Amino acid sequence: MLNLDRLSLNNHISIHIPQGWQRLDPASLTGTVMVIGRSDTGKTTLARYLFHQLCRHHSKVGFLDCDVGQSTLGLPTTMTLALSATAEESNSPPRREAFSYFIGSTSPRGHMLPTVIGAHKLQVTAQEMGAKVIVVDTTGLVDRAAGGGALKHWKIELLQPSVLVSLARGPELEHILWPRRRDRRVRVHELRVSKHVKERDRETRIRYREARFRNYFGKAGTLKIPIRSTVVFGIEEMSRGQVLAFQDEGGFALALGVAQEYERSSQTLAIRTPLTSIEGVSSIRFGTLRLDPATGQEL
Repeated sequence: MLNLDRLSLNNHISIHIPQGWQRLDPASLTGTVMVIGRSDTGKTTLARYLFHQLCRHHSKVGFLDCDVGQSTLGLPTTMTLALSATAEESNSPPRREAFSYFIGSTSPRGHMLPTVIGAHKLQVTAQEMGAKVIVVDTTGLVDRAAGGGALKHWKIELLQPSVLVSLARGPELEHILWPRRRDRRVRVHELRVSKHVKERDRETRIRYREARFRNYFGKAGTLKIPIRSTVVFGIEEMSRGQVLAFQDEGGFALALGVAQEYERSSQTLAIRTPLTSIEGVSSIRFGTLRLDPATGQEL
């Protein structure tokens, strides 16, 4: 195992590596490795560190970004899988050979079933493509009263991780970890949150999402889709500003769009999207988020 005090995860960011992280032997990590913790505990940084380390031991490693609100791989409202091909790509999960699953919201609340199903579909895809290890970066929703405990429980049951790595400042994960410590199906590694972790306020998180959306739709055009001859899921959500996904035949997102004008006479929907053609599009799925594509602001 490498003895690192700091690690450059890309060309611009250098992070502090706590000793607890260094005790996680990448050679002993196989299957699915799930990282859990409240928001602003360093989950994504730890997940990327593990990805970097695991790429030195395996020919192909998957990185599954399940954070629909603060996604670092895909766009907000989506979960994204990236696969490494070589150790040289290990500093950051590559954006090519990636798959995204559309949830349609920036929070799993009210969308827990598609969140769990989407994570499983992406995990299976990684396995089918030869990933020996899959690192799963989860959302920061862990509060029992908000459904975070149930979400983590059923995600663990479905993805069946061999290793569960937790980051906590106090007892906030106890309701999730207590039964898992006695569960022979999974090894639990409990880590403390590094003092170097910086917390972000709600406004910072909102600005991050706005910037991601604004950049994505910055060069978007307008596509007119005949709704009558198109497979549409969640059509009851259709309204101006509604975010939607163009999906392939596997149910993965090819691109996002924002509903604009609907012409009732021709049953045609104008959609603001970077997609220039519906070639390869098998269906459209509406989310619940409404968005101004020009500003990236949620409506």
